[in-house]
Amino acid sequence: MISGAVLGAVPSCDVTIEDDDAAGELSFTSPVATVLESDGVYHAVIKRAGGSKGRVSVAYRTLDGSALAPADYEAQSGTLTFDDGEIEKFITVPIVDDDRYEADETFQIELSEPTGKASFARDCDGWPERAIATITIRDNSERRKAVDQLAFVLDLNVDELNLSSTTWSGQFAEALEREEEGFVATALWGLALPWKLLFALVPPPRLCSGWACFALALVGIGLLTALIGDLAGQMGCCMGLLPSVTAITFVALGTSLPDTFASMQAAQKEMYADSSIGNITGSNSVNVFLGLGLPWAAAALYWSYFATPAVQAEWHATYASEDWYRPGMQVLFAVPAGDLGYSVAVFCTTATTCLLTLLLRRATLGGELGGPTLPKYASAAFFLLLWVAYIALSAGAAYGYSASELMALVIS
Repeated sequence: MISGAVLGAVPSCDVTIEDDDAAGELSFTSPVATVLESDGVYHAVIKRAGGSKGRVSVAYRTLDGSALAPADYEAQSGTLTFDDGEIEKFITVPIVDDDRYEADETFQIELSEPTGKASFARDCDGWPERAIATITIRDNSERRKAVDQLAFVLDLNVDELNLSSTTWSGQFAEALEREEEGFVATALWGLALPWKLLFALVPPPRLCSGWACFALALVGIGLLTALIGDLAGQMGCCMGLLPSVTAITFVALGTSLPDTFASMQAAQKEMYADSSIGNITGSNSVNVFLGLGLPWAAAALYWSYFATPAVQAEWHATYASEDWYRPGMQVLFAVPAGDLGYSVAVFCTTATTCLLTLLLRRATLGGELGGPTLPKYASAAFFLLLWVAYIALSAGAAYGYSASELMALVIS
């Protein structure tokens, strides 16, 4: 040490040697970014940290938000490949400058399906199965402030209005598309084609803020549900099944499977679970409020105002043995509860078990959906078993079996 020199306040330092023998974690350098419309292009930077050994790849695609392709930007999709030792890649998204002022709009870039033992960083939006970057397209017009205020008052989105006329025709083109080849795929495509074309008549959600789509889709679903109910009733009659058993098997399955597939699609394409859960909640509300409410309201009006004296006499004779019946009471639409309490108890038990399973998945796997292969398929099998248990217990009760008798039959 030189004479007169002294050590400073920090006489030592720690050096971290990064282990680059791992495949690494992928993420966006800027998960939230802004680009000016006049820039004409946006470059998303994907970094590979925590290791760069081996060749890895990741799929990418753009997702519409309030910014819509191709009006605001050009949609991109493909695969990024990192060679051994490579730690940075770019995704280029052309931005459309239409020389027309619009409010700020956003779109997203999604990374998914990493290969070569690569994974996504924990701080990624969408971790662990994907990484998502949200890009805001900003107009740099000098009249920005004035037009922003006008757009806020009028709630305008010019691109939605421009794309509405073409999206309707696009629905028919999409309905005619066939993604897979082969006999089975062609047969399934042919079976689904009439229904796809029928529901392609429903206006696209962009029109009338979605209300036209909602109203006509609801009418179509109602007609389809009525058809499924009649066909299921005929099948149950031919098979000698009780109406209650037919209702919880064929009818429930036929009306719930479309909801299941819609929720699956929403879970795959949306960032959060709100859309998939909202779809199931909304469809169940329609089943209860409309499926029961409308027929019961129509029946109540009929029995109150249009029942003839002969029909009223038959009503009194039918319900004279019920506990709630009183001689001379007004004719009403009656729905005896039967074993409703038992069915509700079975449903509540299976539903509670399902919710507890989801909470357990959240605590152990970090999410309700997806995850490692074994837990994913085990959860699906367990949920299917809950449905089978509900069917067995409810159908058994309809035929006079108790829960203990049913368990004895299953064990034996």
